[in-house]
Amino acid sequence: MLAYFPTVYPGELLYSVLARYHRHVGAPSPMHTLDALFGNRKVIATFDLPGHLQALADRIPPDRALNVDRIIDTLTLYPYLTAFEPPALQEKVRRAMGQGAIDGLHVCLGLSAFRIGRVQQLRFCQTCAWEMKAIYGELWWRRDHQLPGVIVCPEHGCPLQGSTVRLAKVSRHEFVAATPNNCPSHARSIAPLMEPASLAHLQRVARRSADLLCSPPGGRTLWQWTEFYRNRMLEIGLSKSNVTMNQYHFDRDFRNFFGGALDLLPAVMDDGAFAGDWLASMVRKHRKAHHPLHHILVQDFLAQRERRDSAFGAGPWPCINPLANHRSSEPIKSFTQHWNHGNRVGVFSCSCGYVYTRCLQSKTGALGAPRFLQYGPLLEPALRQLVIAGKRLREVGRFLHLDPKTVVRLAGEIGIAIPWKPLRRIEKVLVSPESVADSAASLVQASPAVPVTRDVARRTRRAWPEIDRDWVTKLSAWVDIVCQESPPVRITVAELERRANRRDWLLKRRHHMPLTMEFLDQAVETVEQFQLRRIHWAIAELELCGAPVTAWQIMRKAGLRSNNLARIHAILDEAPIVMRIAA
Repeated sequence: MLAYFPTVYPGELLYSVLARYHRHVGAPSPMHTLDALFGNRKVIATFDLPGHLQALADRIPPDRALNVDRIIDTLTLYPYLTAFEPPALQEKVRRAMGQGAIDGLHVCLGLSAFRIGRVQQLRFCQTCAWEMKAIYGELWWRRDHQLPGVIVCPEHGCPLQGSTVRLAKVSRHEFVAATPNNCPSHARSIAPLMEPASLAHLQRVARRSADLLCSPPGGRTLWQWTEFYRNRMLEIGLSKSNVTMNQYHFDRDFRNFFGGALDLLPAVMDDGAFAGDWLASMVRKHRKAHHPLHHILVQDFLAQRERRDSAFGAGPWPCINPLANHRSSEPIKSFTQHWNHGNRVGVFSCSCGYVYTRCLQSKTGALGAPRFLQYGPLLEPALRQLVIAGKRLREVGRFLHLDPKTVVRLAGEIGIAIPWKPLRRIEKVLVSPESVADSAASLVQASPAVPVTRDVARRTRRAWPEIDRDWVTKLSAWVDIVCQESPPVRITVAELERRANRRDWLLKRRHHMPLTMEFLDQAVETVEQFQLRRIHWAIAELELCGAPVTAWQIMRKAGLRSNNLARIHAILDEAPIVMRIAA
């Protein structure tokens, strides 16, 4: 047990406390200090994630109330460096710091993969130094000044200054205390002179970084962080769907928000681009760790943006399940959305299992009526009772708020034997009402004893040559519309049928429509043709934005795989020299 241990000052780093202990007791060498504090002369004087803390906590006098967890949480940079890591990894790092197995912790946390790096020169704020000297009579190293993303004092807003203590030039077993000699007033600032707007951004980032030391967020998995950022992007209108973000607008708005402050932060920018494309990856699926500074910057940007009211209403939303007893209330607290042919579709799922969708028309802004998607577990018992009660098909459909054909389909999926026959589909025929009436009259005259029960329209011959020519005209117009869409949409038979609102109609009648089939053979795109069109579209978009037209950017913009790089390089080689920038 130590006979003496220094009082911990506000916001002080453990490295600083141990350095002041070494100076106060007048130890002849750093090895004597390590032996007294840890009982081990091989301990490394690490300032951010120190080890052997259990041995240190066992030697600190009990009146200091410093157990190993409190040392880690209040005197090290552990809360900042692990703030956005999964709980299992946080616990692993905590155990390693207590036991002393700290080798490779930065690699384990993924911090070694970033160019931001650790602080190599201890920093201080001159205003803080004056206050320390006046109130406490000595200086100390503050935790928040040693964070990699903090270049201005969170409290005073002035640029931090670099001390003469360079960790690479100090013995790895020595704790160096802050003094007026190594923290001179004329020390050089770690950041150049900056505009007031940039200074305000940097101070806000510094405060957010310092807040992580005192109140880090709860541990979340990588998937939970993915959901967190996707939901925030949805709230501020920078997403195309729940999984697709509007990266172009996100990049533009992020740059406009922070301005020149981005160039002052360490290793955030690289030649005008985000180093390692970190900004775009922050709102994609998180497959690896991201640096805490990246989280802080993105969260600060998202916090300053106004949240837009959803086009589907502010919520909560009602459940329209006629079998649920909460139909009059609004139990749905959240929904997902996606894009379908240029229209935004909201998918509303209730806890009762009922799921429905609503479509927001992009051209008119009109919100469509709810459309059934899934019923849930309440359907089977209700449908069985209706069948046992002998209800007719249309009566059951009205009760369940479903189309009769949907009732038949759902009954087959559930495995309920039904007494109703599937309704026949009566196709529309391009004939006049007068011809139908004449045909019916002739049938009655020919066989007056037999009642006419069949659909006469089904027996009327169609004018297929005229229909064939009309379809060629319609499809030609739809092809022109599809070709003008951005981003490109592949021209397929199914796509053209959807545009004409006649799904699965053309190919079933191809033997009647030779002109239409000939037109489709020429108009429909193969996969290779569609990829080529996307490549040219991506090149035009990048040139329009003023971005460098590189092969990998074209590949990403076009949504292609790396096996298309050879084709992209060939296209760039054939293009004018102006387009071939760093290909």
